[in-house]
Amino acid sequence: MKVRSGYMKIIAGLAVTALLLGGLAYMTLTTFTGSECTSEEEDLIPVLAAQKILTAHPEKAVAQDGYTGCFPDDPFPYAGNFYEFSGTWEEYTSFYETAARADGWRPVVTEEPSEDICYTRKIGEATAFLSVGGHSVDGVEGYGIDISASYGDVPEDGELLC
Repeated sequence: MKVRSGYMKIIAGLAVTALLLGGLAYMTLTTFTGSECTSEEEDLIPVLAAQKILTAHPEKAVAQDGYTGCFPDDPFPYAGNFYEFSGTWEEYTSFYETAARADGWRPVVTEEPSEDICYTRKIGEATAFLSVGGHSVDGVEGYGIDISASYGDVPEDGELLC
């Protein structure tokens, strides 16, 4: 019986050590990357950034900034662009309605009305959401177009990612 008891202590000690090392590795990863994204999700960022729809824009739009990353509080990778735009909301949303559908994106219907428009489609094994909405950056008026994605289950209305 003493032999089994000794093995149980060793196994329990190894299990505790593994849990502690796993927690330490997780804390180190989120500290350095600033996100909770896995390496698989981090690998999705350049795929999102390469989507043609992000560089499509109406004639009056002027590209300002591109951005990518993983949200710091949720494991969702994203990529987007901000465009300076002097036209109307209807002009750029009409443009993206046509461009998104031509690129295989489906409109997302939400219960709550929003100024932002949202589309969805699969990119590889991930469910992606494309959102377009007006805002200003450093006093420059325009709109942002963003793609966020998840390998997990997400609501079909894009609640989390639109």
